[in-house]
Amino acid sequence: MEKKETKKNTETKKELTQAEFKKVEFKNSLNLEYQLLGENNEQIKFSSLRKMAEFPGGFDSLTVFIQKNFELPKGDYKEIAGKVKSTFIIDTLGKVVDIKIVEKLEKNYDFATYEVISKIPNWKPAEIANGKKVRIKILIPFKFVLEE
Repeated sequence: MEKKETKKNTETKKELTQAEFKKVEFKNSLNLEYQLLGENNEQIKFSSLRKMAEFPGGFDSLTVFIQKNFELPKGDYKEIAGKVKSTFIIDTLGKVVDIKIVEKLEKNYDFATYEVISKIPNWKPAEIANGKKVRIKILIPFKFVLEE
């Protein structure tokens, strides 16, 4: 039997903790999640966000950028299905920094994921009250399926 929770019940029962990410609420096919970070990498409450970090052209443009720039290394290896999860931080200047592969699949897929994220251009940084720019940590899953 499945346990069902409504979105409202989940949010009112507890405050999200440091280790949790919140799903980006804008329509996007990337299933991005995020955390707001203070100057010492402490998590800031999600409710303080006034302006989400913006990729030039929006999340659809980020999807297109990743599709155009993702490239597996040349070599002899078997194509596999699975998922690579990566995190990166958009700093207060909008630069993509601190890229990490947090869920690995296979070294070629992991490398290609890291490489495409390292090519992502600058964003408009996230802001909290009074227009203060904050760092934002993004969690992005890359899903690989085998073509039939």
